[in-house]
Amino acid sequence: MKYCEELPLYAAHELEEARKAAFEKHLAQCPACQAELALLRRTEEALQAPAAPAQVVEELFSKTTRKKSFFAGWKPALAGTALLGVGLLMVLAGLHPDKAAFDATEVMAYMSENLDEEYLSFSNDLDLFEQEF
Repeated sequence: MKYCEELPLYAAHELEEARKAAFEKHLAQCPACQAELALLRRTEEALQAPAAPAQVVEELFSKTTRKKSFFAGWKPALAGTALLGVGLLMVLAGLHPDKAAFDATEVMAYMSENLDEEYLSFSNDLDLFEQEF
């Protein structure tokens, strides 16, 4: 019975050489193991997905494979030119400082004033929502 328990390992090709040889001797004399091994192999074959015909595969790839466009080789050059343009604009913008820059206290006052209005508006919206539901 010990050998019969090794049938799944044998079918999966996971037995060491010595154990495999011993199991094959047992297999030659055990009709139950032979029948079970045949069943395992038929099951394995039935679970294998059938291969698609070569013509179908070729047609599928021809429809899904992207073809190189005219601009494919130009993409790196266009991207580099765009980056150069953005960099140049940033340099030029840095040469002309904004004369209407805010003082830090003005910015804080503006933010505080607008945040209070936003909070009140949100609070009112929340009250209306709670009343409705």
